[in-house]
Parts: sequence; structure tokens; C-alpha cells
Amino acid sequence: MKIVISMEMEDNKLKNIENILKEVLKNIKPSKEEMERLQKMANTIIKEIWNIVKENNYPVLDVLLVGSSARNTNLKDDYDIDIFILFDKKVSEDELESIGLDIGVKVIEKLNGFYEINYASHPYVKGKVDRYDVDIVPCYKINFGEKIISAVDRTPLHHKFLKDRLNEKLCDEVRLLKAFLKSLGLYGSDVKTKGFSGYLCELLILHYKSFINLLKDVQNWKLKKIIILDDIFKLYENVDIKNLKKFDNSLVVYDPVDLNRNVASPLSKENYCKFIFYSQRFLKNPSIEFFKDYKEKINKILEDREHGYRLVLKIPRKDVVDDIIYPQMEKLQKSINKIIAKNEFVILESKCFADDNYCYLYWEFLVYKLPKVALREGPEIFKKERVEKFLKKYEKVFIKNCKLFAYTERKYCHIIDLFKDIVNGNLQNISIPKYVDPKKGEIEELSNYG
Repeated sequence: MKIVISMEMEDNKLKNIENILKEVLKNIKPSKEEMERLQKMANTIIKEIWNIVKENNYPVLDVLLVGSSARNTNLKDDYDIDIFILFDKKVSEDELESIGLDIGVKVIEKLNGFYEINYASHPYVKGKVDRYDVDIVPCYKINFGEKIISAVDRTPLHHKFLKDRLNEKLCDEVRLLKAFLKSLGLYGSDVKTKGFSGYLCELLILHYKSFINLLKDVQNWKLKKIIILDDIFKLYENVDIKNLKKFDNSLVVYDPVDLNRNVASPLSKENYCKFIFYSQRFLKNPSIEFFKDYKEKINKILEDREHGYRLVLKIPRKDVVDDIIYPQMEKLQKSINKIIAKNEFVILESKCFADDNYCYLYWEFLVYKLPKVALREGPEIFKKERVEKFLKKYEKVFIKNCKLFAYTERKYCHIIDLFKDIVNGNLQNISIPKYVDPKKGEIEELSNYG
């Protein structure tokens, strides 16, 4: 009887999940009209590129629409158009860059859009035409198994690999995974997000065949989970798993285009664990709420509490991209955290973020104020040379458990005093990155409560 009831409960839960996913898909899948408009704009841009190529006799081999919009895995209201211009490997890198930029700028200008020059492995044009965000990227045309010249050379092969394998059903499953991750704040492989790229989502669905199959398997994932797609063995002869490159990442998904690359390398350990945890929560208690800005709901719950002492170090932002500024903010905050711990203050939470004008390093403290007296632990009494050094340094010494201890006075009794020395440049043992200098910062104290 118990088995029958349990099976009925599982069947009901499965039907509930199916209903939820159907409802989600209605909300996230672009309409036929939206896709047709996007394709029309992409075709217009590609046509203009070919016109410029022919007018200037540029050595271009192909022009491709790539990315999620080209593979029908994009979400509703996603207006990204990624176009790659493929060159022969004989073309020099300098020539590829200058021609690629010339084409990109001319196309955006001709379509009355706006553009800027961005940088990946080399410069490319990032533009805005009507509602569409357009990337025009030059790269070399390579075949499967060939050595890449620049990192973006893989992208057309990624597109070819997936375009041949993703049918309509799998495309919708990819959309469900993207929507789930986006709601959790885990979608995006940039240094700010440290989550799942669109390409990784597509590979995972190709491997597991559905969003639910993936989530079911995720329940048993551990650190250093390895995924090798079956198609890899069809693409390459004599693939020996034992000889594949080893990666020290929480999740390893071998790139079918380049077996020396882990597609999941940008994914942080923390975000990997969040994905496992919330996948478990969704399967245990299915709800459409997991697809509706779930991260924001969690943040509101966590913020609805008493707070410790909080402050922000606000530093003017240099004109550099997120890929540079975020690692440097993290590096600086990690260095400052070591100083904070050394001075015996206790951090409850620390994080960093940026807008167009400033970098913000945020802290909340469990312990932010300490008495003047401090306790220093010394050597065991049997370590004679170290004992002598300790006695020269400290006066008020006593013995406990065969070790020397000393009462002394601490330099910083309040965390704000420590931060004042940081912004005044009085601390030398802080690792200061090139573009995030705390000496140019301002300390902003936040309300202690609420």
C-alpha cells in the first residue's frame, strides 16, 4: 500500500513539473514573428557585410550568424545578433583586425546604429541597431581538430556542431535550462557572473536530452564532475579518456571542438554548488517561482534581518571592461580581508560590484569593535631561541599549556580606523591592482541596522 501511494505521489509530482515547464515555456519562447524579425535584421547585416567585402575585395571566406539566435535556443526578448566574419589562415592577424573593424564600423554606420570597439582575443565591433545588440567579430576559418589561432576561432565550429544536432524539442529544453539559471543568477560565463554559458547549456541538454533528466542527474553530482559527450567519440578517432587533459574545476565538460578546453571552466565552485542545491529544491517542491527572479526573492529574505556594522569602500572606476575590473576588485578585497582577519575583526559578508562610475567593495562585520587589549600567542617554552625573541618584543608575558602568551595593545580598536589607514595609503602589505586603487577611495558607513 505504501509503495502504491508513493508511486502515485511521484506521478503527481511529475505531472506538476510537466505543467510548470509548459507554462514557463510559453513565457520564455520567442514568438514566430519575433524570430522572423530577428532573422530579417541578421540577413540585412550579412548582406551589407558582403557588399563591403566585394567593394574592397577583402579576403573573406564566409559570414555566419552564430549564437543562440542562430540555433533557435534564445529566450524571448533576447535581441542579440552575433555575426562572425571568417578569414583564411594566411591572412595576418593585423590585417584580420583592421579589416574586421572596418567592416563592422561601416555596417553599423550604414544602418544608422551606434557602435564601440570591444576586445576579446582581438578587437571587434559591438553595435546597437534599432532594438538589436549586434556583435561583428572577425576570426579564422578552421576545421575540427585544427589548432586555433585566436580563442574566437572555435565559435563557428561550436555553431556547426550544435546546429546539426539540436532539434526543436532540444532547443526548448535549452530554453528551460537557461530560464532556470537566469532566475537563479547563474546564467552567464562572464567574470562578473561566473556561471553557465549558453554554449554550456546547449551541451548539457544535448548530453542529457532534457532539462528534467539533467536535474535528476545533478542530484548526485559531486565536486569535479566530468562530462564527455558521446559525439566526441564519433568526431575523433582513437579518443582515450585516460589521456584527455585533466582540469581542476568543479565541473568539467570537454569541448567537442577543442578537447584541451573545459567549457565549464568559468563556473565558480560556489555557483556550481548553488545549481546542485536549487535543482534539488525544485525537484523536491516544484514551483514556477524558481523561474521568476528567484535570486531576488532569496536576497530579500536574507536582507530582512538585523545587520551588523556595514561599510562600503567606493573607488572611482577606470574606463576598462568588466572582464578586467571584476577580477581586480576581487583581488583587492581578498587582500584587505587578510588584513582585517589579522587585526581580529570578523567579517559576516563581503562582496564587490561596479557601475559605470564606481567600484564598490562592501563589508558587513560580525565584530567591528574591539577592546584596546590584545592577546598574542607565542612559542612553547622549549623553543629557546623563539622564546628569547618573544620576550624582547613583549613585556606582559605569561605561560599557559606550556606556551608563552602576552598582553599587548592593538593598533585598531574600530574597523573604521583600519580603513582610514587603507585609503590614506598607510598600509604597505596590501596587494593593489592597476585599475582599483583604494587610495583613491571613499569610506561610506551604512546604517548598522535594517
